[in-house]
Amino acid sequence: MSYQVIARKFRPQTFEEVIGQKHVSQTLKNAIRDERIAHAFLFTGERGVGKTSVARILAKALNCIDGPAVSSCGTCASCREITAGNCLDVSEIDGASNTGVDDIRALREHIRFLPSRDRYKIYIIDEVHMLSTSAFNALLKTLEEPPAHVIFMFATTEPRKIPDTIISRCLRFDFKKIPAKDIVEHLEHIARGENVTISRRGLFLIAREAEGSMRDAQTILERAISYCRGNVTDSDLEELLGHIDRQNIYRIMEAVLTGDPQGCIDGLNELYEFGVDIAQFYYSFLEHLRDLIMVKTLKNPSKLVDLSDEDFKKLENFSSRISPDELHRCFRLWFSSEAEITRSAFPKIALEVSLLEIIHLKKAASVDEILSKIDSLKKQIENSGVASSLTPLPFQSEKTQGKNFEKEKAPGGGAKESPRFQKDVEAFLSFVRKKHAPTASILAHGNIGINSDSTLKIEFPAGSFFIDKMKEVETRRKFAEICKEFFQKEIKLSIIATNAEGGLHDRAKKTPAKNLTQEHPLDNPVIQRIIKTFNGKIVTTGTNS
Repeated sequence: MSYQVIARKFRPQTFEEVIGQKHVSQTLKNAIRDERIAHAFLFTGERGVGKTSVARILAKALNCIDGPAVSSCGTCASCREITAGNCLDVSEIDGASNTGVDDIRALREHIRFLPSRDRYKIYIIDEVHMLSTSAFNALLKTLEEPPAHVIFMFATTEPRKIPDTIISRCLRFDFKKIPAKDIVEHLEHIARGENVTISRRGLFLIAREAEGSMRDAQTILERAISYCRGNVTDSDLEELLGHIDRQNIYRIMEAVLTGDPQGCIDGLNELYEFGVDIAQFYYSFLEHLRDLIMVKTLKNPSKLVDLSDEDFKKLENFSSRISPDELHRCFRLWFSSEAEITRSAFPKIALEVSLLEIIHLKKAASVDEILSKIDSLKKQIENSGVASSLTPLPFQSEKTQGKNFEKEKAPGGGAKESPRFQKDVEAFLSFVRKKHAPTASILAHGNIGINSDSTLKIEFPAGSFFIDKMKEVETRRKFAEICKEFFQKEIKLSIIATNAEGGLHDRAKKTPAKNLTQEHPLDNPVIQRIIKTFNGKIVTTGTNS
């Protein structure tokens, strides 16, 4: 007998042998037991997940001499012929090759005749989405009310291309991608049957490459057996698949965790000299970071991380040495570098810089750490008493507004600017700012004082633009309304242009009445504490001093 490839040799022959599609197998078995057999089935899903195999198994269950039965005998003429693919009453049609309306018309002519021997005449149409619109239209009436002896089974990888009128006339089953662990267990069974030596890690490499397709996994195993002649090693398999040795990925990740830029660049250069494609390394490392996030974040990551036990333990070791915030920052940086690396004229340079950025990014403080430092800094400032120089002055209540706005008398009879006066000035400016922002912006360039005769004095430097603005009729009227509301009485206004020594303008420069932190920022105790806490430095200041 001629050689059979693994995908055909180990094709499932019963519902129990179908891998990873329990929801489909169980439903069909229950339908057979209850004699609730639909006239049309639609099997959808990715390639190599068992759609056509299930269709054949269902055909055998329905046409078996002992059937309809959940488990076909496998020995009667009908079972043997369906398995071999030459049964007269079970027709497998390639939808891609029979797309026209004439093909469907011919099929409609054939279904009128009774089965030659079996219980049902079954039509399995693979890749049914390839039929033309006219072919689907020709099939509609027949599909809705076929003869009692006819059953349709459609298989497709693209159900969205099938008209809704066809889908609504079928019993639909969506096949899932097969989990990697199920593929590995089945491949182990195949390897034992073929007397092939292969590690479990190698089987996981095949399962990851197959991406949920059992047929693809079997094909890769077949290729690996031919390449290695029975003894499939991990290194040979990685070379065959074009994968990067995970040990190289681990070595570079170790350098990232230890903050070793030399180790990162050396590891990358080693791969580059070996001939590894830069884009391939980028995607491999991206996948590695994703697996690390799954291991670090999830309680049961094994369902989403398709790795051998050895590789899984390695990831657990890495994840224990890096915080979630650091890991997410590294992933976002690496993920955002795709265009720079894969489309750059100098991909190696872009990759080297991205690796070095990850090392420095990992050293950055986390959000929790920064918040903790801020909280600690706040307590230090409160306890040391230096916070008062930065504490905003509160508004006065409506009952006390303007009550103590006059300056206190100095021992020599002159006026002095007391802390209470400074506080009242701030309250007044805040009130003006709230009522009329343009006027407040003008006052910000002057200095305010009030005499005992209820005259509000505002000093501006001689020649100031704001003197003219303040003398405008509309501005004075609006300002008078605001003063009356604040002081609860009529207030006289005096605008003074002066640069004389001892005036309000010059005196304000010498006192903290207007600027509470006039000293150089580096001399401020709060700024010094902030620099020390965050290990920072002053880049620039808003002063020329």
